[in-house]
Amino acid sequence: MVNRTETAGKKAAFGLNEEGIEAKAFPCDVSRKEDVETMVEAVEETLGPVDILVNSAGINIRKKALEFDPAEWNQILDINLKGTFLTCQTVGRRMVERRSGHIVNISSVAAFIGLTDRAPYCASKGGVSQLTKVLAIEWATSGVTVNAIGPGYVRTPLITELLKDSAFQKTIDTQVPMKRIAETEDLQGILLVLCSKAGAYITGQTIYVDGGWSIW
Repeated sequence: MVNRTETAGKKAAFGLNEEGIEAKAFPCDVSRKEDVETMVEAVEETLGPVDILVNSAGINIRKKALEFDPAEWNQILDINLKGTFLTCQTVGRRMVERRSGHIVNISSVAAFIGLTDRAPYCASKGGVSQLTKVLAIEWATSGVTVNAIGPGYVRTPLITELLKDSAFQKTIDTQVPMKRIAETEDLQGILLVLCSKAGAYITGQTIYVDGGWSIW
């Protein structure tokens, strides 16, 4: 697993090892090409070739579009979109050479619908879904599948502040037919399909796991 800070990565890896899941931490700022190259080389030296890549790095800043400054826009796009591209490019090159591999990018329901106060976030996730299509086309005959998962709200640190807002549940009740946010476990099933023989003929898709939000 990869984290921008070594301490946070080691903490997450330790938690997984405590649950009986073997995990190792590799520090990397995915917005920096040299960091990504170094990280992938370290992973391959330690664990061997990367067969499955899941790009889940993401940040968000919530404010009105008129209030964003260029530095904030760049920060979000650098992590959410540029970071996804750099990691796909670096790992994908190796997968194409081996003619085998599965890539899953974490997009968002925000790639499909507009969300107020999240202009750069929505733009970045729309970009992730479009990038997924292009890579899927380019690598389709090389034994590499490239797909994306588009979650709605998931109980992660990214929405910690929202969960404290008493009006948040009302928003979920109004917008999400299942009237709840997702748990991380809700993404496991489709992830396993996309990274196995069961999903061998699926590529270039963004599959929305959002409790029905995107069907309104």
